[in-house]
Amino acid sequence: MTNNSRFVNLVISNIMKTIFPNKLKKGDKVRIVAPSNSLSLIAEEVRQIANERFQAMGLELSFGQQVEEVDEFDSSRIESRVNDLHEAFTDKSLKAIFTVIGGFNCNQLLRYLDWDLIKNNPKIFVGYSDTTALQNAIY
Repeated sequence: MTNNSRFVNLVISNIMKTIFPNKLKKGDKVRIVAPSNSLSLIAEEVRQIANERFQAMGLELSFGQQVEEVDEFDSSRIESRVNDLHEAFTDKSLKAIFTVIGGFNCNQLLRYLDWDLIKNNPKIFVGYSDTTALQNAIY
């Protein structure tokens, strides 16, 4: 079975069975990943404000290994972005995954994602703009 047929089968099966992860609470661990544009585009003062807001909510923040990687498209290699997503979904201690920012190229990841891994490790997945391609595929 090709990755595309697995994707279609997953979409169909998700229509039949929606999984809702638990709500976040103080003390929960969350991960920041960059499936589109790199964190390197975000100014240090903006990062500090974001980090403080996560802390104010009582959430423990961690970052994907490749969020700072940047290429000529202000993103990172497909392999790096897929690895960070897989690692985040695999990590049983994490309750949610947040994306850095939107962009234009997270659709490149769809054929490389392990849909069974994502399905078997439901988490809150937050992002906007380009991230909706991933959110719709995961849903």
